[in-house]
Amino acid sequence: MLKEIEIQNFRCFEQIKISGFERVNLIGGKNNAGKTALLEALLLNDAPQARSLVTLKALRREPSKVIEAMPDRAWDNLFYLLDKGKVILIIGKHENKEIHQIEVSIDKSSNLKEIFSNKDAGEVIDFLSSNTSGLSVLTIKLTRNDEEPIKSSVIASSKGVITSNIPNTDGSSPIIPSFMRNSGKNLTEAYDRARLDEKDSEVLKAFQVLDPVIESVESFSIGEPMLYLRRKGESRLPLSLFGDAINRVADIILKLVNNEHKILLIDEIENGIHYTNQQEFWRVLFRLAVELDTQIFATTHSLEMLQAFADVGLKTNQECSSAYFELAKKPKTNQIIGIRRDLETLNYALEHQKGVRGE
Repeated sequence: MLKEIEIQNFRCFEQIKISGFERVNLIGGKNNAGKTALLEALLLNDAPQARSLVTLKALRREPSKVIEAMPDRAWDNLFYLLDKGKVILIIGKHENKEIHQIEVSIDKSSNLKEIFSNKDAGEVIDFLSSNTSGLSVLTIKLTRNDEEPIKSSVIASSKGVITSNIPNTDGSSPIIPSFMRNSGKNLTEAYDRARLDEKDSEVLKAFQVLDPVIESVESFSIGEPMLYLRRKGESRLPLSLFGDAINRVADIILKLVNNEHKILLIDEIENGIHYTNQQEFWRVLFRLAVELDTQIFATTHSLEMLQAFADVGLKTNQECSSAYFELAKKPKTNQIIGIRRDLETLNYALEHQKGVRGE
């Protein structure tokens, strides 16, 4: 379990260190305080591979046509103040004393044939080798404790983005953005996987937090695969007709129960979830985090979601450890800092209407 992260020259962070992570962690702060950027740094710490850098661009909805038009500027906004001359450094310290050091940098010296060592990439290598003037190579290097570093690279060119052939775990990403809605096909495939592992009942339980009269979940592959829900006394209806909250909860729970990363990152967790259901939803997440040995990081703007988090975390029989982290900018330097609040302090501040979101 991750206990501390240090970030340098990444996104809006010149330098920041945040310590004291628990099993379930909630992150708050004003707009542009770095909440999403922190989740992205946590993603790189968990999956320090070239394809994770591509995932970050997709999460920011960066158009591929812009990359193709200006490949030399494809990676600029990953760097603090767009300064590609500096190295991005992310250091994660874990409960078991393991240390991950991730370095991300523009690589001006890489041999493309070394990056793409697999035989199937021969044609790609030939093409890229003849178009080196329009290329931008980004390399990510992972060092675990004193082990030999592991490198992978991603190349932006006028033909798009290509990653080196470094395998990852299951092809999925443990991050859930605030705005993207997962496809019915992806959710159905994830549900079938959960059902194969006898974890599909957790999906129904989560749906019933939002709508107690939902009594069954089924997957069908007539045309495009789709999940169907049945409410008591009613016919089956496709998941897509139940609104954004149900779809988002499905994505969260399925990523959690199928997760091989042992970490789940949720941006703006309150989206779509009515305040009357938030406490019960946190109970589900706290329980599953312990049962599945998974660490959860979520961001929020919502005072109601903060209060629900504190209420559940402070229950006397609560086995899951939790903490709240507030991101704020120093008035004089504008540098972002992370402040850890235990739940008693958070609850006191909420009850006395004190600022807890970077105010």
